[in-house]
Amino acid sequence: MEKGSSLKLSKNSCMLIAMNKKVGITRCQSYKFDEVYSALKSAVDIAGELDVKGKSVLLKPNILSDSAPEKAVTTHPVFLEAAMTLVKEMGAKRILVGDSPGMQLPGFSGKASGLGEVAKRNGAEWIDFTKEKIDLPCPDGKLLKKFTVTKAAQDADLIISLPKLKTHQFMFYTGALKNTFGFIPSLAKSPFHARFGSREAFASMLVDLNLAVKPAYAFMDAVIGMEGSGPAAGDPRLIGLVMASSNLLAMDIAATTVIGYPPMAIPVVKEALSRGLWLSDIAEIQYPRLSPLEVRIPDFVKIPFKKSSPVMNFVLPSSVKKWRDSVAAGPEINHAICIRCGDCLRICSSQAMTITGEGKERRVVIDYRRCIRCYCCHEICSAKAIDISKKPQNRNV
Repeated sequence: MEKGSSLKLSKNSCMLIAMNKKVGITRCQSYKFDEVYSALKSAVDIAGELDVKGKSVLLKPNILSDSAPEKAVTTHPVFLEAAMTLVKEMGAKRILVGDSPGMQLPGFSGKASGLGEVAKRNGAEWIDFTKEKIDLPCPDGKLLKKFTVTKAAQDADLIISLPKLKTHQFMFYTGALKNTFGFIPSLAKSPFHARFGSREAFASMLVDLNLAVKPAYAFMDAVIGMEGSGPAAGDPRLIGLVMASSNLLAMDIAATTVIGYPPMAIPVVKEALSRGLWLSDIAEIQYPRLSPLEVRIPDFVKIPFKKSSPVMNFVLPSSVKKWRDSVAAGPEINHAICIRCGDCLRICSSQAMTITGEGKERRVVIDYRRCIRCYCCHEICSAKAIDISKKPQNRNV
């Protein structure tokens, strides 16, 4: 098993189970370096079980797109700097930093987000996730037994995930377990949305991926998160927290509780808990200092739930399911601000988007009969020209 992993083999099962169930939660009201560093160090001290001495450590921030830090789309560069400083002081011999946005361009350096510059300034190696790839086995996977990921996942002795606490249009919430999806390079992520189109299937795939990659620890940037139409088009919201844990599921349960989601309503939390790998029960989580209920934000703007029944999916005729999907909330193009860059066409795994017309009449059109409601186009639109609407204007195109 990978060195530095926080998971061990159960005596009664070949499956992996987590040992530590502590989540360190500390307050942090700004991105002043000293404040972030102090909060992160304290959170790690509370959570425990981080051993990086003499090891090669990969820090994996959340870089959904290379956006300016104030937009709260990415892990903040000061947070990354604090993480690098901490693992250096703890004795890491080598620090790697990298992620792969959904639309990664050649030579991606994390310039706009400030993450690349911070990494290089602090002596880390910036890794291009698209340059070298490996097939990583996942023998305990439920849906997949192998993933093609960046080679950096294998090169490091220990992986520390640096998620940003945000809402997510498709999965409701994105945090520690979801951040692992970035190990799949660039546009290679897109087919996963077509193949695992439901929230439940996508969550199961994410849990399999975490079993393959085995992140050993997570530092969560919850100083300023994102509420509303996340993970890219929402609004920054002061949460004022930093979290740390070697148990990624426990961290996600804590974070969803803070922003007012029932943890079991989050598909990836429900699926991971059902496997019994990180936890067998939510009540096992330990909060040595702050409890998420003490710092809960009751008016945090969340993605509304729309429950689906697996039984109904099984018994409904295909024609009825197609009608149901046709009236579900879908992406809608705001043509007044669309820059016609074509990124949404390239990310669309179902090939539901095209550009028609010439000159001033050139516009993006969506075929809702093909759209699978993964909302990837919404996530990567740099112009914020794609909204999620219950009744898109070009529904019948």
